[in-house]
Formats: sequence, C-alpha cells, structure tokens
Amino acid sequence: MLNTKFYDGFEGEPELVLSDGENKFVIWNGYFETLLDSLLDNNLEKEGMIKEYFYQEGWHDDSPWVIDVPLTISQIKNFDVNKLDTSDGFKKEIVELVREIIHFLQHAKNKIVVIEYD
Repeated sequence: MLNTKFYDGFEGEPELVLSDGENKFVIWNGYFETLLDSLLDNNLEKEGMIKEYFYQEGWHDDSPWVIDVPLTISQIKNFDVNKLDTSDGFKKEIVELVREIIHFLQHAKNKIVVIEYD
C-alpha cells in the first residue's frame, strides 16, 4: 500500500516516507516538521525521533533510519493540537496526520519501520 494523501499537492518539495517494507506512508516535510515542533513544545524527553529531529541527526544524515515503533507511537500520542502554531493554517490536516501515523505504526508494530528522508 502506498499512502500519499499527506504529500499530494506538494510534489517536488521535500518528503518523508515511513516504510515497513511493504507499505509506505509519504508525508510532506512541512507537515511532519510542524508535528515535531509541536511535540518539542510538549517537553517530551529528547529520545528516538524527537532527539533526531532536535539535533538534526538520524534520518537527516542516514536515510533510511530505523525508528523505535513503540516509542514513536507514545511520543505522537502526546500531540496536543492546542500547542500547534495557528499561523501554520493546517491544524485539521495535522490532527488527521497524527491519527493516520499512529494507525500506520500500530499495524506495523511487529515490523521494522524506517524513515526515508528526501
């Protein structure tokens, strides 16, 4: 399965892909970075995906990069729409993106999941 719902309309711009080997979830980098910025505002421990984003390491340097699925699900479940910068203008999309990332990861929890950064 290839899900490009959160990249459609942004073709040619940076993308991020979550992949479990069989399925790919393509996300416009702007949505993903907005989500991660919001998670950083929740004062989560800087580990896993949050650490790699904060220090600009991980998938920025070594794509594809293996993620810790349970940790990533836990971190994303801490998303608070009220911490989202309203000037971005896409709260609805980010809320839906969070739901779909969690769904994707829960279905891939027994697989190796990587982030591919372009």
